[in-house]
Amino acid sequence: MKILKFKKISNDKYKLYLDNNEEVILYEDVIIKNNLLLKKEIDAKGLCKISNENIYMEALTKAINYISIRMRSKKEIEDYLKKNNVDKKSIDKIIMTLMKKGYINDVSFTKSYINDQLLLTNYGPYKIKNNLIKLGITTDIIDDEINKIDKNIIKDRIKKIIEKQLKIKKGSSNMIKIKLLNYMSNLGYDKSDILVVLSSFYIKTDKNILEKEYSKLYNKYSKKYDKEKLEYFIIQKLYSKGYTKEEILSIKKSA
Repeated sequence: MKILKFKKISNDKYKLYLDNNEEVILYEDVIIKNNLLLKKEIDAKGLCKISNENIYMEALTKAINYISIRMRSKKEIEDYLKKNNVDKKSIDKIIMTLMKKGYINDVSFTKSYINDQLLLTNYGPYKIKNNLIKLGITTDIIDDEINKIDKNIIKDRIKKIIEKQLKIKKGSSNMIKIKLLNYMSNLGYDKSDILVVLSSFYIKTDKNILEKEYSKLYNKYSKKYDKEKLEYFIIQKLYSKGYTKEEILSIKKSA
């Protein structure tokens, strides 16, 4: 088969017109690698070989474009290529090529990911670590980079989040502390770090809320229980919400 002419259809692709009325779209790199600009002729076997090379180049180009959006972990590239039905042999070859060129580097990716998470989210070290594990990063790399985070940065983040949450969370001081501890733990912060920062805050029970809770319970159950049982029931209910005996008694006296 003779190549009659080339027509550029994009920055890196050309359409080849063959004398048997076939039209083949190939990447520029594939054309150059196989000297098609000089040969001007190709047999069926050669065309099959070149077509396979072009399929590989298509997958490689997709992977590079995927990386160009943002840095990717090795696993992300592998998963992306699998979704695009690229065979394992080609995936392994592409991964090796991209690693040699420096497009894939899980250490650099981990550094960048941690910096982005610290800048753009409220996530703590444990949450960041779990997310990196899902992205296929080894625990050795993760732990090495996580340990480089300045402890003061972590404590400052905890402090700012607590300050913000204290404007929202209301009720007994004990319950607020428990809720804050759970909230911060779910964000991925170490319990001991949370408690250290939390101890620097004076969290006061909101007496207005306690009075409302007391009145609500009293009005709801005063007809159901006698005075002694009612008192015991209300105290137990308020205990379960984190109020102390002293706080409850102070409300009873003013009630």
